[in-house]
Amino acid sequence: MTWPFATRQDLNLKRMISRMLKAARLDGDTFRELRDDASTTVQSVSLVAIIGLCYGAGLGFYGFFVAGISILDILAIVLIGLFSAVVIAFVWSGTTFLIVTKLFRRTIGYWGLARPFFFSWAPGLLFILMSSPIPVISEIIRATGTAWIGVASVFAVKNAAEFSVQQSMLTFIIGVLVLIFIRSLVPVN
Repeated sequence: MTWPFATRQDLNLKRMISRMLKAARLDGDTFRELRDDASTTVQSVSLVAIIGLCYGAGLGFYGFFVAGISILDILAIVLIGLFSAVVIAFVWSGTTFLIVTKLFRRTIGYWGLARPFFFSWAPGLLFILMSSPIPVISEIIRATGTAWIGVASVFAVKNAAEFSVQQSMLTFIIGVLVLIFIRSLVPVN
């Protein structure tokens, strides 16, 4: 086993954007390419951070326009969005990895699955548009981005693990249920 960043990393922003667009269009070849290309690990993790920032910024600016929250509050919401996205991405991808390797007995490395899975979050760039001061538009954008990420993650797992659509859907459903269960264990004030 090698360290995920031992390979020279591809830091080309133009290629990253091209991969993001292809992943958002559910391109199977792109997901398989990401699975096999260890040089895209930094791009995939960076993408999750960017999506977290977009979500936090969209939510924070929505609060600014609608409720008049302060700039400091916006910054806190953006940082919470970033932290939450990274935690959710690693927990969800780890859960997906365990389902793929233990339940379905596929042989795939964690990063081989995580890179396409993280790129499936590319539609989350829409979250920045949640900053619309019109609540209905903000909620439609949030729902659209979330649903698109869900569908893209199903296709990412399908292509990375060489699954059928049914196996990939089952993996997604089990992963979501695990996330809901974990979330229910965290106390909310």
